[in-house]
Amino acid sequence: MTGTVVVVEDNAMNMKLLEQALTIAGYTTVKSSDGDGLVDLAAGSGAGVILMDIQLPKYSGIDLLKQLRADDRTKNVPVVAVTAFADPDSVAGFMEEGFNQVITKPISIRKLLDEVARYCGGQ
Repeated sequence: MTGTVVVVEDNAMNMKLLEQALTIAGYTTVKSSDGDGLVDLAAGSGAGVILMDIQLPKYSGIDLLKQLRADDRTKNVPVVAVTAFADPDSVAGFMEEGFNQVITKPISIRKLLDEVARYCGGQ
């Protein structure tokens, strides 16, 4: 397990919140605002977990998840959806797509850190 968390989030305020919470908790963060080159970014950083927004400017989080799962370097990296789609059908759909977990917005920092610790170990 590694203490590196890749955060894919296009909203600057959400990115800052996630980055600060993770850094304070002792994790290293690698950021992407649009998912461009995500497979190489995740593989190169040795990501322990990826936190992925679903609605991004260029790709959907689901499309990016498919790219990650299709590459041998990243197919086993846990990916947690971070989304405003909080209804039970949407959450179930994201799990069916292959996300390891879903965290809904507004984000509970405690839940987020618990989930990251699950994949990266406590820091």
